[in-house]
Amino acid sequence: MLEDTLVALFDLEKVSFYFKPSEEEPLVANVPLTYQAEGSRQALKVYFYIDSYHFEQLPQRLKNGGGFKIHPVLFAQALESMEGYYYRDNVSVEEFQAQINAASLEKVKQYNQKLRAFYLDKSNLPPNSTSKAAYVDKLMRPLNALDELYRLVASFIRSKRTAACANTACSASGVGLLSVSSELCNRLGACHIIMCNSGVHRCTLSVTLEQAIILARSHGLPPRYIMQATDVMRKQGARVQNTAKNLGIRDRTPQSAPRLYKLCEPPPPVGEE
Repeated sequence: MLEDTLVALFDLEKVSFYFKPSEEEPLVANVPLTYQAEGSRQALKVYFYIDSYHFEQLPQRLKNGGGFKIHPVLFAQALESMEGYYYRDNVSVEEFQAQINAASLEKVKQYNQKLRAFYLDKSNLPPNSTSKAAYVDKLMRPLNALDELYRLVASFIRSKRTAACANTACSASGVGLLSVSSELCNRLGACHIIMCNSGVHRCTLSVTLEQAIILARSHGLPPRYIMQATDVMRKQGARVQNTAKNLGIRDRTPQSAPRLYKLCEPPPPVGEE
């Protein structure tokens, strides 16, 4: 699954996206055209048809027919120990994960440098020196915070699960990579998708935690209430709903999962403790 996802992301780099105003009359009655794809796997173009109001809100370059590409990255980290499991040619699963994470972090670094250069380009700055200084200061503070997140992700990638940590949730397991890399990409304006082998337990566990973090980051939830928010959502949110729709799928979340993730587990059924 991990290798398949990696190949899919490589292919996604070859896709360009464009926008066109939607047709007033659909080509097929009652079936409006929402997108159209053309090209090959080596160079695919996807055209999205949107209503005139939203089309007018687009930047001029996109309205004039310009397109854009996305920068897909993948960060992977098993919650359980992968010791003794091999990917291929004596390369362990942990080493394979580290290679993927290091390559993704390098892509994030390059994108961050381009973004920083764009924001600090003289042509994009106010002409007034006082306004320029205030503008640069306003930009540099969040950009400098990205540097610290970048260093944290790099430290998680370099860390290895020691023998003493094989069956525990100690920090050397690097599980914090999942949350920190998510925060790093979010601050660069990215969206992200969470996956696990079943798409049920560990995914919705991470989503529950992510919901609480979004409330704190973007909607003014005081950090001291994150645990309470997590407790509310694990009892009636996506975690419970997804589990109910996938009865019979074994929960592979290891007992050694960090306590923060355990707080996201759904409550036991009524009458059980």
